[in-house]
Amino acid sequence: MSIYGIGVDLINHTRIQSLYAKYGDRFARRILDDDEMILFQDTENKERYLCNAFAGKEAAVKALGTGFSNGVHWKDFGLSRKSSGQPQLHFTDKIKQKFDVLGIRSSHLSISDDDPWSIAMVIFERES
Repeated sequence: MSIYGIGVDLINHTRIQSLYAKYGDRFARRILDDDEMILFQDTENKERYLCNAFAGKEAAVKALGTGFSNGVHWKDFGLSRKSSGQPQLHFTDKIKQKFDVLGIRSSHLSISDDDPWSIAMVIFERES
């Protein structure tokens, strides 16, 4: 396996807090997929959840090299946690097809936050 792309995103919580204060759940529904919305509704710290999801998805599109363009949208990437607590990415079928074309076979996600910052790093690996 070799690295296809690496993406990093650093987000100031005040930016997301402002958007959430202005738009509420409408903002959350714009960036979170259905599974994430369920987790979001159950979480105590909604702004922190949104900040980490935002950073993770931004890092993912940077690693992919597309940004949010050419038909790539926020909801094409979802974040969840393994039973160990480790964050992981999941993808729509559209993104999985793009991965097949590009030879991407695995993804790695790391997220860290310390108010007022969240940072995420994504690595996509492809067949050598």
